[in-house]
Amino acid sequence: MYRPCIASFEAELQEPETSTMGSNLKDDFEPYWEDEKNWLCTVEFLPRDDPEARSFSVEIIGYLFGYAHLTNTRSLALLGDPDANAYELLFSFSSPEEKEQFLDLVRANDDMGNDYIENDFMSPTTEEIMKARPLAMALPEDVVTHTTLIAASLCAGTELDRTASKAR
Repeated sequence: MYRPCIASFEAELQEPETSTMGSNLKDDFEPYWEDEKNWLCTVEFLPRDDPEARSFSVEIIGYLFGYAHLTNTRSLALLGDPDANAYELLFSFSSPEEKEQFLDLVRANDDMGNDYIENDFMSPTTEEIMKARPLAMALPEDVVTHTTLIAASLCAGTELDRTASKAR
């Protein structure tokens, strides 16, 4: 059965949109995570003029994103300081145990460790939590692609370890 398209493009032009991974998404949803209580926040700089520093920061974000996925942790982001290309990464934990697992994974990472936990994590403000969005809506596309690959590799490696231990 044929159904004619009766979409109106006028309303879409008036609503704010966010470009994400080649598609346009309306940013008109309420941040349902604003009532969550257990948060950590860190800032990563993504300089455009220093490829080595940018690559290192992207790897850190990828590890954090992977650790969040492994521990059932919500991960969000927002642009903190556009002039400095500083992005805030927010993590919300559904339990103290998941938070501790997340921090254990950070501690075990040679590039982060206890130093990262003590010096880089802080509590976000209510305003930051309300402004935060999923990573793909806040971070540059090249960063999302790279961090997703790192996170997927971490998760796949962990899943392979679990499968191997079950087979024994």
